[in-house]
Amino acid sequence: MQIKNLLNKLDPYQAKLEKADSKNTGDARRKSGDSSSGGDRVSLSNDARLRTEAYTGALSTPEIRHEKVAEIKDRIASGEYRIDSKDIARKLLRDETDFLA
Repeated sequence: MQIKNLLNKLDPYQAKLEKADSKNTGDARRKSGDSSSGGDRVSLSNDARLRTEAYTGALSTPEIRHEKVAEIKDRIASGEYRIDSKDIARKLLRDETDFLA
């Protein structure tokens, strides 16, 4: 049993939407005189394209970089990993002033 099929049959608006959509596309084709679909067009700015590429790139990267985690664990275990609290504080203050300015 597929619930999706049952829900589509129970949706009273779906048939009306499909009927209206087929009527509108038929009317538009008759008015334009050709069988190709002119339809609406959407154009994106270069900024929108870059944002879309960045977003899809971010989604495709793994959440955890296992190589980086293993490297830091090794450095902590060997005593090579040092945390510079002054550097962290300096960067936090810089970010806050950038945010507030």
